[in-house]
Amino acid sequence: MPQRCVSPAVGVDGCRAGWVCAVAGDGLSVRVVADFDAVWDLARERDARRVLVDIPIGLPESDRRACDRAARERLGSRAATVFFAPVRSVLDADSHEAASAANRERTGAGLSIQAWHLGPKIREVDAVLRETPRARSRVFESHPELAFAAFAGEPLSEPKSTPEGRARRLDVLGTAFGGCDGRNGDGDGDSDDGSEADATDDREFDAERAYRETLDRTLRRDVARDDVLDALVLAAAARRPLATLPSDPPTDAVGLEMAIRVPTDGSLPRTEFDNHA
Repeated sequence: MPQRCVSPAVGVDGCRAGWVCAVAGDGLSVRVVADFDAVWDLARERDARRVLVDIPIGLPESDRRACDRAARERLGSRAATVFFAPVRSVLDADSHEAASAANRERTGAGLSIQAWHLGPKIREVDAVLRETPRARSRVFESHPELAFAAFAGEPLSEPKSTPEGRARRLDVLGTAFGGCDGRNGDGDGDSDDGSEADATDDREFDAERAYRETLDRTLRRDVARDDVLDALVLAAAARRPLATLPSDPPTDAVGLEMAIRVPTDGSLPRTEFDNHA
C-alpha cells in the first residue's frame, strides 16, 4: 500500500572527506561536503523536511543509551554494527586512552576505538543542533543497518564491506525509494501542508545509478563505497513514516533527544518494527 512520504529528504553518512549527503527530492542526487555546517546549509538550500544522519545525537552522562541497546537487539547477529555512544564528558578527552577511562568511570565499560574516531563528527553535529533550534526539528539520528533491515524485512547477514554485501544492499535500495502516494507527510501519517510530496516518478530514484556516479567522481581515500550506500538508504528512510527507539526517548543534559529513528511499514512483522514516531 502506498505511504505518505516526506520530501525533500536527506540521508547523511560520515566519510574521510567530511559527509556524504544523499538528497531525495525531484530525483536523487549525492553531494560530499566538508563539515556538518555545510550539511545543514544544504538541507536549508533544498528545503529538506527531514535529515537522517548516522551519528549519535544526544549523549548520556552515565550508563549506555537505551536506543543503542534496542538497536543492537533488533539487529541480532549484526548487533556489533551499532557502537555504544560515548558519555558527553568524553568529547573533551585528548586521547583514546583518556576517553576510554572516562567512559569506564561513568558506564562501567570502555570506549571502542570506532566510537572514539567518531568524536570529531559527534562534536560537529552536537554544535549545529545546540546552536540552531530549527535543526532540532529536522535532523535526527538513524542507523543504516536498521534501515536496510526495515526495507528488507530482516537484518542483512552479508557485511557491507564485501562485494556480496554491497550487491545485496543495492538490491534493497532498488525498491526502497518506491511506494509513495504523492502526498507529503510528517512521517506520522499526518499531512503537513497538503503540498505534493513527489512530482518525480519513483523511477527517477535510481539508487544504483547515483551510487555508481558518486564512486566515479570521488576517490576511495575520501569516500568509501559503504559511505555512499549508507547515505542512500538513510535518504530512503527519511522519506518514510518512522519508528523511534525507544518509543518514549529521554533527552540528554543539553536537551537533545537520545533516540534512533527507523522506517516502519505495515507489511513488516509487527514484532520487529512496531513503535511509531
